[in-house]
Amino acid sequence: MQSITRRQFTGHLVRGAGLVVMSSAALSLDGCSVWTDIVNWIPVGEAAVNSILSLLTANGVLIAAPIQVIVSLIEAGFTALKGAVQEYQSTTPPPVGALAKVEAAFKAVIDNFTTFVQSLGVSGGLLGIITGLAQIIFGTLAAFMNKLPASSSLRRTVVIGLTVKVGTATVAVNPKMRTRRVFKKDWNATMATSPRVGVTCPPSAYLPVSFWEKL
Repeated sequence: MQSITRRQFTGHLVRGAGLVVMSSAALSLDGCSVWTDIVNWIPVGEAAVNSILSLLTANGVLIAAPIQVIVSLIEAGFTALKGAVQEYQSTTPPPVGALAKVEAAFKAVIDNFTTFVQSLGVSGGLLGIITGLAQIIFGTLAAFMNKLPASSSLRRTVVIGLTVKVGTATVAVNPKMRTRRVFKKDWNATMATSPRVGVTCPPSAYLPVSFWEKL
């Protein structure tokens, strides 16, 4: 068995630590991107729309046929967005026109969700809750788009300062990057304020939080 000096041993430790740091950095870079964040968030975004529907129903708001059509369009937009992102990620460099499809899908989700919240004839405390939830969704979507590649045209039109109409209220959208965990935390915190403003919030309106997301 060959012995080594203290200096050699220390050198091995330093080199080993360097490899660990480099490997960790590589894993971090490979595992995290705006594209992965978008795909991971889409099911949460869909659940958020259903959450609003649960809140409305619990407070006696009729989900009329025209609203149901809009919700279907939002769901179709989420499906298109996931497909467009996966197509963009499929090859390097991305397929021609793939980024444009991502932008178009984002626009479809935003346009239809805007129509959805504009069409809600709610007021008082319920309007306040819906407004807060809409700000979370619009802010998250805007933050995603602000991180798209520089060639994206959409990111130059959806920026900080965008305002949207929610029922009779006009609210500003502040882009904020949210992980699934943070989105659910912000969402459920807004829902939790419902009793204070006289709004009924059923359990189904809360977004489920996994064991790991609670940590």
